[in-house]
Amino acid sequence: MSARKQILQAVNRLIAPTGAQLYRAGVDMEYALGWLAARDHGIAGILDLGAAQGNWSRMALDLFPGARVIGVDPLEERRPALDRLRAENPRFDYVLAVAGEEDGGSARLSVTEDLDGSSVDGCEGAMRTVPVRSLDAIVAEKRLRAPYFLKFDTHGFEAPILRGASMTLADTRFLVMEAYNFRHTPETLLFHEMIALMAERGFRVTHLVDVLNRPADGTLWQVDLMFAREDDPVFASNAFRHG
Repeated sequence: MSARKQILQAVNRLIAPTGAQLYRAGVDMEYALGWLAARDHGIAGILDLGAAQGNWSRMALDLFPGARVIGVDPLEERRPALDRLRAENPRFDYVLAVAGEEDGGSARLSVTEDLDGSSVDGCEGAMRTVPVRSLDAIVAEKRLRAPYFLKFDTHGFEAPILRGASMTLADTRFLVMEAYNFRHTPETLLFHEMIALMAERGFRVTHLVDVLNRPADGTLWQVDLMFAREDDPVFASNAFRHG
C-alpha cells in the first residue's frame, strides 16, 4: 500500500464521524471490493468475466477467502497466466471462452494488439472466432455454489451474457459491471441503460468505480458500476448519515 493511500485512510478514519469521505480520484476497485468483503456478504462463488491475466481474480481470492473464483476469458494468449494462478490456488479455475447467451455457440472477437481492448463484434483489431459458454452452463459444470458475485469486464457484451445467466442471476447478490458512455459495439448498453436493465432484475447501484475518460477529449468513456440486490440492508435507510 502506498504512503499516500495510508495517509488518506488515516484521514478518513478521523473524519468518519462527520459522514464525510475523501477519495484519491474517485472510488477504485480495491476500495469497492474491500467495502464488500467487510460486510456480511455470504458470497460462495465468484465469476470473473474478462479474467485477462487473473489480476482481479487474485484480488478476489485474497479478499474472499471462503469463496471459489471461476475466470472466463476468450483469449488463448491468457492461458499461461491463468494456468499459473490455478496452480497457485486450488480455489481458482477458468474457462477459455466468451461468456454469452447460447452455450456451445461461437462469436466473432475483435482482438486488439494489447489484447485488453478486445471485444465481440468490435471495430478495432484482427477478427477471430471463439467459443461461447453461458454462465448457467459454466456454473453447473464447475459446481459453483451460491450466493454469487459477478464481475463483468466484457466490453459491451453484457446484455447477451445476462440472457444466458437467468438461473445464476437469481442467486446473485452483487455485481461489478463495466458500463460505457458510447455505443462502441452493436450490443453495448450505455451506462444509464445498464442501470435501468439491472433495476428490472432487482439490483441497485452502490458505487461508481474507476471512472475512465476518453483521452482525446476528456469525455466520460466508461465506469464500473457495483450493484447489490434491492433488498440489501445497505438500502434500508434513505438518510445521508446512514448507520
